[in-house]
Amino acid sequence: MLWVVAFCIALVLCSCRKNQIVPDQVVLAVPYELGSLDPHARNSLSDFALLSNLYEPLVTTDGSMRILPCLAERWENPDQSTWIFHLRKNVRFHSGKDLTSKDVVYTFSRLLSSQDLEMAGYLLEVAEVTATDGMTVKIRTRFPSSITLNKLRFILIVPANSGGVLSKQINGTGPYQLKSWKKDLIFLRNENYWGERPFLREVQFLLNRDSEAAANELLEGKAQFAQCNSKILKEKLSGNAEFEILQSDSMFVKYLGYDVARDRSPYCSVEPNPFKNKLVRSALQLAIDRKELVSKLTTYAVPANQPLPPFIFGYNPAIPDAPYDPQQARKLLQRAGLPNGFDVVLHVRKLFEQAGLLVRDQLAGVGIRVKVVSLEDTEILPGLRRHEYTFYLSRIGSPTGDSSDVTDNCLHSPDPRSHYGVMNYGYYSNSEVDQAIEESSRIPDIDKRRNLVQSIMSKVMDDIAWIPLYIDQDVYAIHKAYSWKPRNDSFILAAEIKPAERLQ
Repeated sequence: MLWVVAFCIALVLCSCRKNQIVPDQVVLAVPYELGSLDPHARNSLSDFALLSNLYEPLVTTDGSMRILPCLAERWENPDQSTWIFHLRKNVRFHSGKDLTSKDVVYTFSRLLSSQDLEMAGYLLEVAEVTATDGMTVKIRTRFPSSITLNKLRFILIVPANSGGVLSKQINGTGPYQLKSWKKDLIFLRNENYWGERPFLREVQFLLNRDSEAAANELLEGKAQFAQCNSKILKEKLSGNAEFEILQSDSMFVKYLGYDVARDRSPYCSVEPNPFKNKLVRSALQLAIDRKELVSKLTTYAVPANQPLPPFIFGYNPAIPDAPYDPQQARKLLQRAGLPNGFDVVLHVRKLFEQAGLLVRDQLAGVGIRVKVVSLEDTEILPGLRRHEYTFYLSRIGSPTGDSSDVTDNCLHSPDPRSHYGVMNYGYYSNSEVDQAIEESSRIPDIDKRRNLVQSIMSKVMDDIAWIPLYIDQDVYAIHKAYSWKPRNDSFILAAEIKPAERLQ
């Protein structure tokens, strides 16, 4: 039945220039998956971007990552550690329940009291959240911070006492409601939405689509929008007048991570764990030719030399690009007592399998024999959270536009009670770095804070806590019947898709 609907949509799209009718149903092909319906469970681009169609925060951001009101229509900052938010009236959850301050307090309390909910990493500085009346909430922070609002943007508000059903049932305030989630996702417009009524009545997200599948679904009329970050997309749509290709820099850095905690690591042929030895990590760093890697990718990317892209606050321009020197890499392995190298399994998110295979080939040149195991996000991400892997390839982004997304969540020593290090999958730990990360959150002066964060980047790269590989570039295709602009945070929000102006 779905192919009949898609065919009908395609027919209308082909004729829309004549009769000015633009269908209000759109199918989007995307490369990622949804891990949980609970908007607090997973700190991942895919989960947050998808669920942001259904749930909303107190404050949000536009495509340029500028702070805007959302469920809070206004706020005050009477002192450096106090924020008072006035909630918007006449906002209802999908169930029909009115939004009140109790829902906001419950949302924050749920996160602050949990050691398992990953979105709690955005509340490291929050000390207390109270309701001053039914529509007003006061948030006290542990110290003055210049990025409080940026962090609150990632706290999606849920109804009071709903924790037991959030993983099974959606009940947000967003512009869309969940119709179904089987293999793919279908959203329906929330006809009682408090804000501007979205143009699209129904949106279907085709999940886990690789580049070839996404391009084919566009050409076959099964989808009208695709993100696939691939050179294949441009090649397949070359000369096709029905689609517009959009490209923008991404906030995401692909990197190699490793277990630096266990003396014996499960997916490695030698003992003790070679990744605990800085000589070995240095050898890996020198064995990677990033320029060659990027040139061979079917996706668009540029080489990375630290965990942040240049437009994120805290990027350190003084950090040099890592040289490619396989001869020196072999010498370092010999000094580490591994003249014949070693065997190791590299666990890779299926989205990045090609990069994993290219890394395998390059490391083979210095005697490190890599077996690439490619897993779906639904399998590899839980494994990363359980710290199961010895060697892995993943990505990290800074959706707030600030380095703290990476430093707090990924580079601070894991501390479940304080929510630091919730995504530190390799258990990297440096007390000097921890202290600097915590101190950086307390510095209101922008220049002083930038200097400290840049020094953290230098120290982390000196430790070779990770091996940054490259920075993604996002590529999208959209049918010309519609209008949409890429966002700096890489989110795809259905409410931002509108009819093209020339067709309205």
